[in-house]
Amino acid sequence: MPPPWRSGAVWTVVAAAIAWRWLLAARTPVPSEDGVSYLWMAQRFAAGDLAAGLGEVFPPGFPLLLAPWSWCGGEPFVTAQVFGVACAAATVLPLCAIARHFGAAGALGAVWLWASGSLLARNSVEVFSEPPFLLLMALGTLAGLRGRWWLCGAAAAIAFWIRPEGLLLPAAFVLSHRRAALRALVPAGGGVLLLAVVRWLAGHGFDPLPLLAFHEQRDDLPERGQVLANVLQVPGAWLEAFGLAGLLLFAAVWRWRERAAQALGWQCLLQVGAVCTFVVRRRFLLSAAVPVHALAAQALAALRPRWRAALVTALVVAGAVGAFRGTIEPDRAAERDVGRWLAARLTADEVVVSDLARVVYYAGGRPPAPRKFAAAALVTQARQHAARFVVVANRRDGFDALARGLAAEYEPLSLPDELRRLADARGITVFARR
Repeated sequence: MPPPWRSGAVWTVVAAAIAWRWLLAARTPVPSEDGVSYLWMAQRFAAGDLAAGLGEVFPPGFPLLLAPWSWCGGEPFVTAQVFGVACAAATVLPLCAIARHFGAAGALGAVWLWASGSLLARNSVEVFSEPPFLLLMALGTLAGLRGRWWLCGAAAAIAFWIRPEGLLLPAAFVLSHRRAALRALVPAGGGVLLLAVVRWLAGHGFDPLPLLAFHEQRDDLPERGQVLANVLQVPGAWLEAFGLAGLLLFAAVWRWRERAAQALGWQCLLQVGAVCTFVVRRRFLLSAAVPVHALAAQALAALRPRWRAALVTALVVAGAVGAFRGTIEPDRAAERDVGRWLAARLTADEVVVSDLARVVYYAGGRPPAPRKFAAAALVTQARQHAARFVVVANRRDGFDALARGLAAEYEPLSLPDELRRLADARGITVFARR
């Protein structure tokens, strides 16, 4: 059998993954809320302001990869979508090579599931960090299966700069391959140390993961760290993340005798375990997407060709329908339009305060931290910054208390008719300083 990059069938999957994601990109009006933080960081890196970019709680790897494209002057959202689509499509090649370890007959079906997966496809065009992270995890997994431990650890180190779960890749191989895989920990640990040094040199302390300290201070996630309760949430979130394709790996658990399957099984367990120590969200479980789809190949390979083709076709259609129906709602474009309208009315030293990250970003500001702020906290922020505008979702809990807290210094702003209709449909109210 030719390697994946010499197979016309595999390149057909790559082309389909690109075309499908670009269709979804056309239906995606704005980036995700985390996405605008990544875009802002990339723009700071492109401008040479490393300290500002490294001062965010998000890992800097994804924005650093976007920074060259931002420096070239392309529209940030579109260039990030192109990058995400390219990473997702490129992952088909190493994933196919991994899947062949568990059944050549099922490898092509597994990458078709990857190309069409509902959440995976949308993730590529909403400016999330998973596409480059999963590409590195696939390359590192393939290196590990081939016994190239230093390369496996290097991929994990770069992946760690994008998402901290990257360190779980060499850990899974140590659990399955024992002493031989310990060499992968050296470059992986070097990547952690390097990030800590870089942040220290930028004036942010010797801490490679400020996200952990940030989460420790959050009071808007009562389920955070409730491990046993979170475990019970995993099955539902797992199905939302992978659909019925996420059940295929369980059909072949009894065949996980070889080390390769055990390494991928450990990856799944470690990734799920890490999610359960925080909060369970379907997107977080995508960190296990590479082993899930590779092990699915083993279950597919055990089926007769007709049954395999029918099952893959049904799952591809289900994934495509879910992706098409699940794109970001068109009315969220109001957050972009309101932000741009406010940006045209701000002077250099004026700011917008809001917990709507897209509004702040498109108004030219630094997106707020990824959390929901209580009404009192937003009032305090508005007063501290002497904000020109305060933008809030009027359907949120505590809106009346927020409006009363702002009343002494702010009043509701009347927007132009078309923009007002968009803002009303989205439930956005703008307050202006008196």
